[in-house]
Amino acid sequence: MKRQGFTLIELMVVITIISLLTVVTVSQFQTAKKKANDVARKGDINAVSKALQMYFNDYGYFPMESEINWGGTFEDSSASPAYVYMKKMPRENYLPTKPYCYKVSPDQKKYGLFAQLENVTDKECDRNNNNSADDNNYMCDGVGYCYGVASPNTSLSSNGDLE
Repeated sequence: MKRQGFTLIELMVVITIISLLTVVTVSQFQTAKKKANDVARKGDINAVSKALQMYFNDYGYFPMESEINWGGTFEDSSASPAYVYMKKMPRENYLPTKPYCYKVSPDQKKYGLFAQLENVTDKECDRNNNNSADDNNYMCDGVGYCYGVASPNTSLSSNGDLE
């Protein structure tokens, strides 16, 4: 009499293969999600940079840190009617301990914008090529960031100073 069905070994092999495929798929999804979040962060920083440049074109200086309301409106409320540079400033939603950071020079002629990227292999975050996010590429308000953008003709030093 011949039995029909699968042996225990066959079932274990199939379950192992399915488990491995699941692990690979989930890890690929997580990596893709981190990369997508980082693309959004870079887009946010570039959009704020353009708004700051419009402000500079109008006034000849950049706004103070206190005038930047992450998640709020970036506007010149002294104008009548108020001139809106950004209807809604972006806000970091995925890394609450690393909010976007804005730093302006004392003469308000230079600025730096900073964000933390999740993808540790991003070339703009892993400057030491060690497959690790270099959280202290830049410092802003005592917090280390790996990604920064500066105003035109300005470079960023590792301590976040504007040069």
